[in-house]
Amino acid sequence: MVKEHTKNKLLLIEGMFAIMILIFVAAFAIDKFFPTPAVTAETGAPQIVGFVPIEIKSQPIDLTAQGPTSFVLFSEKSDLFDLTSFRLSGKVVGEGRAEIVLDNGLGQELLIYSNVKQKQGNLITGMAVTDDAMPLPEGVPVNPVEESQAWLKISPSDVELTELPKQDLGNNKQAVTGEFQHRCVDTCYMNMKMQKGLYYTLKVRTDPETEVNINELKYTLDV
Repeated sequence: MVKEHTKNKLLLIEGMFAIMILIFVAAFAIDKFFPTPAVTAETGAPQIVGFVPIEIKSQPIDLTAQGPTSFVLFSEKSDLFDLTSFRLSGKVVGEGRAEIVLDNGLGQELLIYSNVKQKQGNLITGMAVTDDAMPLPEGVPVNPVEESQAWLKISPSDVELTELPKQDLGNNKQAVTGEFQHRCVDTCYMNMKMQKGLYYTLKVRTDPETEVNINELKYTLDV
């Protein structure tokens, strides 16, 4: 009777040990083949866990802004879709400050680009400007979109904007002139509903005698 009880106890222990091994193997397999998506905080932009862009759409535009200028961002597509990232390329002409933001319609301004950068020491020139651009996701195809097939439209707006407040950049910052590419800060990963009849405001603010030219959109969609 004692031997039978000992045998059953050993079988129970062996069974529990086998179950623990199975749980460990299953957990390892899940982590290997279905890893938890990483969330970065390099830019402070809002992140969407698990966001995997399938295709980046590239669309040429021609916008010029000097001083506070607003534009309307909208779509002529009847079906509802989500704008999941929004990047701009262009050029700053002049020595003053410039910023581009997207008003999400909820009282928030999502920063896309600012030409005010942190200075950093450089042994050769004594000064360099850090580049905080977030690169395009690797391995994602870029699809050029013609004007007739454009998902997004941008047109001038009559919304009045306030000017940039005066700011002393001090010794550690400066306003950078020249080209910028694929820039996004708060709009690298986002979720904004788009459909015919929905309108958002793209706001450009510059110092006097400073101009911003925007020549390209790059964006991803969830249709």
